[in-house]
Amino acid sequence: MIYAVEVSSVIVKKLKPRSRMPRGLDRTEILEAAFSLLDQVGEQGFSVRKVGASMGIDPMTVLHHFGSKEELLRQIADRALGSIEVPEPSGDWRADLKKVALAYRALAHRHPRLFHLHFRFHATGTADHVSSEIVYRSLIDAGLPPDRAAGLGLSFYAFVLGFALAEIEGLLKPLEGIEADEMAALATEAFPATAALLPAFRRLDSDKAFDDAVGAFIAGVAAKAA
Repeated sequence: MIYAVEVSSVIVKKLKPRSRMPRGLDRTEILEAAFSLLDQVGEQGFSVRKVGASMGIDPMTVLHHFGSKEELLRQIADRALGSIEVPEPSGDWRADLKKVALAYRALAHRHPRLFHLHFRFHATGTADHVSSEIVYRSLIDAGLPPDRAAGLGLSFYAFVLGFALAEIEGLLKPLEGIEADEMAALATEAFPATAALLPAFRRLDSDKAFDDAVGAFIAGVAAKAA
């Protein structure tokens, strides 16, 4: 029996897989590789296996460092947010909200293939908490009570992220082609507002639309606070 146990131990030792992880490779390097892959191919072409293959390591090594694919994606989103300039609180709550909105819009334009991840998590990590602190402080400084500041804070992110995603997907580009022709063919008596706005849709300026939308949100906050 002792001999059998010893033989089994030798077999187990021989069969124990060796880590393919190069000596000195750490969590940050894996995150950078995963970020680059997702930024290039988008989530549909992304997998833990492909991250491992790009680095010459076992996929289980990736999971060892992050626990799950979902947590890896969360950290990638935070890594992306950390790459943009988030303003320091200035004491002007209106200006601070506008600057955070601009920062997220810039993030969408810089990393369109992974921007949607910011819809998925309440907070992606440290970089997210930094920007959120500015937003929540702005809403409190505006005079909102905590329950309204919390709800409108999340609404602010839903609005800004939604606008930016719609923009990179093409919703806020000038109307043209088949869609413009279809709208122009609508009966004016049945769709009078649509007919009146068609020229504006054809020359739509997404920068102006963004400024107007952020301004309307800020005006709404001020009205609620009052």
